[in-house]
Amino acid sequence: MGDLACEYSRRKEVYENCDRSGHADDSWHALTNERMCFEQVVAIGYKLSQMIESQRNLNEIHFMDWCKVDLNLLKVLAVMLEERSVARCADRLFVSPSAVSHALARLRTVFSDPLFVRSGGAMLPTIRAQSLERSLSLLSTVLNAELEKTRGSQCTTAFHPAELVRDVKIVSPGALELTLVPAVIAILHEQAPNWTLRVEPFERRSYESDLATGRVDFVLSIGGTTPVGALVDGITLWEDELVVLAGPRSDLYDCADRISTELFLAHRHVYPLPWPISQNYLDVELARRGQHRNIAVSLPSYAALGHLLEATDLVSSLPDRSARALMRSHADLKLLRLEPARRSELSLLWGIAAAQEPAIAWIRDIIQRAAGELESFPDNALP
Repeated sequence: MGDLACEYSRRKEVYENCDRSGHADDSWHALTNERMCFEQVVAIGYKLSQMIESQRNLNEIHFMDWCKVDLNLLKVLAVMLEERSVARCADRLFVSPSAVSHALARLRTVFSDPLFVRSGGAMLPTIRAQSLERSLSLLSTVLNAELEKTRGSQCTTAFHPAELVRDVKIVSPGALELTLVPAVIAILHEQAPNWTLRVEPFERRSYESDLATGRVDFVLSIGGTTPVGALVDGITLWEDELVVLAGPRSDLYDCADRISTELFLAHRHVYPLPWPISQNYLDVELARRGQHRNIAVSLPSYAALGHLLEATDLVSSLPDRSARALMRSHADLKLLRLEPARRSELSLLWGIAAAQEPAIAWIRDIIQRAAGELESFPDNALP
């Protein structure tokens, strides 16, 4: 910028000499325009230099403040992100609501953000607070895992599930109510009679935060919407084939055991609703090809599906294990395989921090064992 200023001064002197000679009208106008442009450049450069210096100072201030932050404040923020309530946060931390409010005021100063805004009876996190949630979950997971290791090394008491009382929370797709969920309940009832099992309906979203914070113990997942990584671990339990069930009133009942996708789509369907059609992998695949199912009846669960298929000419698609389970109580139904075949994986997910707990490790083995006993027939054994 200094070289530009020198050049501007030199040229200005030339133009002034020309002006005094009476032959510099055009030159003087050019100089005026150049001077205006130059002053704008100088002004912009000055503002940029101020911004850079200001950001440098801001970074230094933030670094200094972070070194002075009371880390207990982060514990308050983490619990508030889970509870969305000052009162519930205070209960969990065994402090008064006013102490939580005071901590939030200090956090707002640290992060220069309101962090939470009141909406009705809840405290909703701002975008800034939501961006901090994953980092806090990761920190919590690492610390909990280390604490569990310490407790595990100090604990010499044998694990006896039959003597314990525990509540297990599992997220599961609706189709598994016909197969895996009853099998797990049967084993729990026999080996851990004082345990209770709560099943939540599966949604097509990430359960990373739910597993990392212990809100749920396990997720039975179809699809890869919950990442496996620093917070969550998982295994594949099985692979299902999507099949079709039809009752005696359907003209598919007398068809061969394999049908084309086009013939499948030519019939009216019953759709038990484990999640919205826009999130169902079959409907998404069909939509990409400009096809869709003709859904005549939507149900909230699989409870009435067998009776409905027996009483109408409607058909339904579902995983092969669930289809065979339904056929055990509705023997008149017929199973048909689709061409081309469509398969999907069922995964079992859990929080890494909770995996150190003996109860979680035990129930995980129970779920794996139950899944192994429900293995799909080999291809040549299916109809």
